Amino acid sequence: MTEPLLLPPDDVAAVAPAVFARVWRTSLDQPGFALLRFPRPVGSRELRRAMVELVAAFRADFVPERFGRFDQQVSSKFHRDGAPPASLLVLGYEPTLVRSRFWVADVSAAAVSAGLSLAEYLKTNNPMFPAGEAALQPFVTELALPFGEAFVIVMNNSQLPHGSTNPLGLLHKAVIEFPDPNGSRVINSVGFTPRAEGITGLPSADVERFLVRDELD
Repeated sequence: MTEPLLLPPDDVAAVAPAVFARVWRTSLDQPGFALLRFPRPVGSRELRRAMVELVAAFRADFVPERFGRFDQQVSSKFHRDGAPPASLLVLGYEPTLVRSRFWVADVSAAAVSAGLSLAEYLKTNNPMFPAGEAALQPFVTELALPFGEAFVIVMNNSQLPHGSTNPLGLLHKAVIEFPDPNGSRVINSVGFTPRAEGITGLPSADVERFLVRDELD
């Protein structure tokens, strides 16, 4: 398991360099993800603002390409969230009494180890099937999720081949062993991609709506 970093909601820029270095990797000597917890309780809106401000403080320029806010107690298999090939995924979990477990799989490292391109590896070892998930096991890390408090997970969600300056992505999955039909597990999700010619991201009005809305998707 991997212990979390501290995310001060009043000074997210303080931790941004460490998070960026861990997550937006172009080589396999960094994990490709970061788990962050807060030094004090934060509300939903403060959580969402910290998510957006953290990425805004990175030394590379990212733009948001999608926002989500949902109540989910469904387990998943290892997957990559749908997004541009170079992408960053930020998940903000609101406090809940519904326990969950979360794993990342370094599929980029698995492909290199197997001597295959990323596309060839995923075609040969589809992680949605038991044999493909078993092949990933040497490259899987379980995150030590905080319980009963808000926290943030930042992941490299890219799907690009190893080499040059490509960002190297991960897969992830979550398991809810004991869903509670009377409980809630609210997750705020933001997908980012590097700003480039023709890629300007969602308008500022969408960002502001995500930061203040109360309704779920």
